Amino acid sequence: MKFEGWRIVLRCNEFRCQDGGRKYASTAILRQSPPKSNGVGAYGPGQGRHTIIFPVDAFATPEEANSDAAAQAMREVMVMNSSDGCRAPEESLAARYEVSFDGKRYAFREHRYDLFPDALRYAMAQHAKEGFQPDAAFAPNWATPFRPTLADAEAMALHGIVFANGHFDYGGYHYGQLGDALAFAKGHPNL
Repeated sequence: MKFEGWRIVLRCNEFRCQDGGRKYASTAILRQSPPKSNGVGAYGPGQGRHTIIFPVDAFATPEEANSDAAAQAMREVMVMNSSDGCRAPEESLAARYEVSFDGKRYAFREHRYDLFPDALRYAMAQHAKEGFQPDAAFAPNWATPFRPTLADAEAMALHGIVFANGHFDYGGYHYGQLGDALAFAKGHPNL
């Protein structure tokens, strides 16, 4: 499908649950080709921009999984096509409450969080305390979100590994590094 100048390709994977049931999760691959000198797009190897939107949840049917992935992809396209290309509301709130993002985790002082709302909620509670002292050395830092490469995505799809919320998930376990998830998945297939 095409959306606002981007081609969206959905890849649905089936997972077998420990209880014998089946779940589905879809990955969206976004591709945008650079315009040719005459302004018409060109799809050449290694040209253009691409990004991958990994599933956050699994669903009962492939249709539900694809619908969720398409919606996430369209939101991401709208962000990338915006004038500044950033998620300004999150970043401005983060800076106001001294929350930073390193591409995988959110941080407030020495505390680390997988989800932005958790980091923000704690930071806001600390700021609301009587006698709270702002960190004079705090410098806003909001890195680009980490995304596995296309080669990583292929290896993940082969073994049924999903990237969500900064973790590589396989068989009910969370891994910080893809190599660890792949090693476990190779030794324990079909979890």
